[in-house]
Amino acid sequence: MESESKDKEKRETRLAAEKAKLNELLAEGKIDGVEYNRQLIALMTPEKPKTKPAKLWRPWELIVVIVILIIAAIPTAINLNWHFYFQNTLTASGMPDYSKVTSSVNDGPIQIELDEYIETGEYKGRPIKIVYEAYYDITGVVTSVRDYWGLGAYDTLVPRDVCMVWGSLADNYRKQEVDFSQGKRNCKPRIDGVEIDDLDYSAKRGRWGGTVLVLHEFSNNHIIASTPEVRQAVFDLKTGDTVRFTGYLVRVVYDNIILSSSLTREDSGDGACEVFYVTSVSPVFNAD
Repeated sequence: MESESKDKEKRETRLAAEKAKLNELLAEGKIDGVEYNRQLIALMTPEKPKTKPAKLWRPWELIVVIVILIIAAIPTAINLNWHFYFQNTLTASGMPDYSKVTSSVNDGPIQIELDEYIETGEYKGRPIKIVYEAYYDITGVVTSVRDYWGLGAYDTLVPRDVCMVWGSLADNYRKQEVDFSQGKRNCKPRIDGVEIDDLDYSAKRGRWGGTVLVLHEFSNNHIIASTPEVRQAVFDLKTGDTVRFTGYLVRVVYDNIILSSSLTREDSGDGACEVFYVTSVSPVFNAD
């Protein structure tokens, strides 16, 4: 405020001096009345602020801006792709109601065999045939996830695998007696970094000597989301979360691929994963 007052005072002093000079010129006859009035009006008119010339972009600056915009647009493009162009005409209508059946992390998944209900339609703009083989309800701890961002049919249909444990193996996992490695379309338990392939394994050496692992208490789930909301909920999961999935174990013909689900937790190797058409996701609690 003080600086503004000083500036105003300076302007008024300058204007008074300039006006006095004009009066002298008029009195001496060096300017006439018309010129006097013109200069006086010009003197009293506020000066327009000077505008800086527009900055010209250098070529490399334009390139940097374009690259940044492209990178920033990628997540938005993926999101729009799935939310606005997610086409799924599969409804699983006419299925029995199993909503009163609830799995738990202690007791493991619930599986109810179905008469093969076959449905055809579209999934994300591509033709699909799906055979619902069993109702499936699983609650477990997420040990690892793996995402697939390819443009092929498999990655489009199953963009995320979720490996889960329950029962005593969930306790082993929480105690850090066992962890899991997520490979391409597979998940394997390991102790001290060594993968385990047998269904039942007793660790007789090392720091976990005597620990018994029940290795049919885990599964790698190839998740097919029934809606964009289910897909988002699946992608929100992180390691350590406890979550409940409900839906169907399925056999799928999609575009140019065929996927068949395992119908037991006691198998291993290729074909042992669950192809899981998920209709609901319910977080039980999330990891910190």
